[in-house]
Amino acid sequence: MAADERKKQIVKVAMSLFARNGFKGTTTREIARQAGISEAVIFKYFSKKERLYNAIIDARCNDTQGQDRLMISLKGKEGRGVFGAIASFLIAEHRNDPSFLRLLTYSALEKHDLSDIFIKRKGLELIEFVEAHIKKLIEQGVFKELDPAIAARAFMGMVFQYSISQELYRMKRYFRRTDSVVVDTFVDIFFDGMRRR
Repeated sequence: MAADERKKQIVKVAMSLFARNGFKGTTTREIARQAGISEAVIFKYFSKKERLYNAIIDARCNDTQGQDRLMISLKGKEGRGVFGAIASFLIAEHRNDPSFLRLLTYSALEKHDLSDIFIKRKGLELIEFVEAHIKKLIEQGVFKELDPAIAARAFMGMVFQYSISQELYRMKRYFRRTDSVVVDTFVDIFFDGMRRR
């Protein structure tokens, strides 16, 4: 197997095991066994744990050119379109494959490095993007004067709480709506609450 393919295989197996068993419940020995390789091969490609965690984040969040898929999808969007695009992307991503959501939850609960690395590399970038967009809408007189940092976290909180409850708590057994209905409703609630009267 070529080096790039081997690295992708290790990342895929590690991500699957971490999402299923948590970080405390997953060893490099188990990753190696599932991948059909020796632990030495893992250490050859990922000499430090941080390298493996960064590779997991990149595999999940970036395209083949290394660009952040969500941030690319926001290019050219304005106003309500920004909020709709963010909510649509994240809800679909979590519904189609909730393993990364589980993996981040395990990491946070077990006080593991991966969630901190993710927040620093991806989470803060998104929050700062939303803050800047809200600040622009305040300056344009669309939104009322308030703290854009809090408003950004309020919007993201709606989206993440929905994904967590639907996918991790399995609320989707009891509540079903199309993504477009959920996204439109979230954006309406947010914009109605934020609009300058």
